[in-house]
Amino acid sequence: MRSTLFLDCSSQLRISITRWGAIGLFISVWAANRNIGLAKVTNNLDNNAVSTGEVVKALFPTGLLIAFLIVTRIHQLPFKAMMNDATIWFSTTLGSLGLFEISKGLIFSLKNIFGSNVSSSYKLLYVPALIPFVITVLIAIPFFKISSSNVKQIFASSLQQSKNPFIALVGALVMVNLMLVGGEHSMVKIIGRTFAEISGSNWTIFSSFLGAIGSFFSGSNTVSNLTFGSVQLSTAETTGISVALVLALQSVGGAMGNMVCINNIVAVSSVLNISNQEGTIIKKTIIPMIVYGIIAALCALFLVPLFYNL
Repeated sequence: MRSTLFLDCSSQLRISITRWGAIGLFISVWAANRNIGLAKVTNNLDNNAVSTGEVVKALFPTGLLIAFLIVTRIHQLPFKAMMNDATIWFSTTLGSLGLFEISKGLIFSLKNIFGSNVSSSYKLLYVPALIPFVITVLIAIPFFKISSSNVKQIFASSLQQSKNPFIALVGALVMVNLMLVGGEHSMVKIIGRTFAEISGSNWTIFSSFLGAIGSFFSGSNTVSNLTFGSVQLSTAETTGISVALVLALQSVGGAMGNMVCINNIVAVSSVLNISNQEGTIIKKTIIPMIVYGIIAALCALFLVPLFYNL
């Protein structure tokens, strides 16, 4: 019953968030066209400097990425089901390490790790890594006629940039999994319930920040929703606050937390070749995150009741 209520509310929230997101996009475009909130700069660009063909060619890799993602995520097409096919294709025992399996959809799984109920899996084709990024790169190389020496340099520099962040990300993921251990008694759950007990009926003000904590630790809005969704639902039902409103704030908070998520910051720093600036970046990004949370709380308290009877 509770899970069904959660799913129904989540579906309604996705529709509502999409609607308001579209409205926000139109407002942002309207404001940008009128230079509202933009710094005034002198346009020194020659409008005839770049041809339409060159622009289309430059956008080809991005368009290919988008096309791959759309095609492999649409339920009506067969590709998503093929990439998530869990039918066992190969299986072998790795002793005390566990049971190693490969499915027809190239899902690599390790089950019953060290004799426990812990399992882990990786969807080689569905996780956005090999497809679409690596495939797009392999297609773009002959399309742009890149020489073999430049290809070698690109791959070498990319591997060099990702070496140090890889070590940092492994440590961060270990910390995330450690904080999630224990189910209802895990550190993350205890933090969430403590916040809920302290705030009581004023939970609407702090709900988005709990979602932010979840994505801060995990780097994923989805994981944040899975981790704290039940806590938010329980708190809303206990305090009498609208379940739909609280779950919406949870999802908003999950997006907020990505601003300060160490996983994301390390990943971006590696792409931009920035070293040892994670602390500085978090100090700057935490300010808009807090402002974001305050705006979400104000909207929940004053704006949403004007349009919805929750």
